[in-house]
Amino acid sequence: MTLPDSGRNEPFIGLNMSWEPPGEAAAPALRVPVPYIEAVVRAGGVPLCLPIVDDPGLLRRSVSGLDAFLFIGGADYRPEHYGGRPQPEHELVPERRDRFDFLLARHILEKTDLPVLAICGGCQLLALVRGGGLIQDLRSDWQPLTGRPPLPHAADDRRGPTDGVEPGPSDAVTDPETTGTAYLHPVTLKPGSLIARVVGIPPGGRLETNSFHHQAVHPGRPGRDFEASAWTDDGLAEAIEPARGSDWGRKGRFLLGLQWHAERMADRVEQQAVFRALTAAARLHHQERTPPRRGRRTVP
Repeated sequence: MTLPDSGRNEPFIGLNMSWEPPGEAAAPALRVPVPYIEAVVRAGGVPLCLPIVDDPGLLRRSVSGLDAFLFIGGADYRPEHYGGRPQPEHELVPERRDRFDFLLARHILEKTDLPVLAICGGCQLLALVRGGGLIQDLRSDWQPLTGRPPLPHAADDRRGPTDGVEPGPSDAVTDPETTGTAYLHPVTLKPGSLIARVVGIPPGGRLETNSFHHQAVHPGRPGRDFEASAWTDDGLAEAIEPARGSDWGRKGRFLLGLQWHAERMADRVEQQAVFRALTAAARLHHQERTPPRRGRRTVP
């Protein structure tokens, strides 16, 4: 489908969706957490949620009407994408969403020049699509490179032993911590990087972020044409963006993956700046692909 254009000013921002399998009394459902929608709207964009479909042609036609894309978080992508060990099925995104998200991300990254923002699991998706790797479980697989103790990145790591909450996947989509500022930690930004410019942090400055993840992009395997551009004190990559020598980097394409949930801190100026930057890039993309309107000819 091609979306109508009537001289609009607000860019169309696409979002992928979570797939909820059918229950005993419920049909399968698609959902997007509201904070993503609110952050896009607050930044001046029009959010359009793309349903999970099995028709590649319909997917391509849907994307063709967009000005930018936001990849949301969710449960874990399947470990076979990066050579990981098997995980319990309840920790993973359903196969249908996994298949759709990879098809969608490959198409957007490789067949379009759309601006992209990707959050938490979406950041990991960008890396995986480009052959990158993940730290499968931070509690068991990550040894901080700095010699400092690991941070409690996952909500499960911040719960007491007697709170009665069963452990499970720790992404913000399913996490019981309801506020995006329940736990905060600083990240160091690469000077001159896209993320540093977007949030306006000067060289040597640090950005306060939240944390709701038990996996992360491996610092040494960010994926082809990506590089890490933000790090925690215990050495984890918190942001990825085009490598400076890549074709994307030379062209200045807006591609930004964030491990933290900026949409849950969107009342903070520096976090809302991420969404404003996405909509600004989307407006520019729309202008560049839309031929100027011709004025009505007048008879002398």
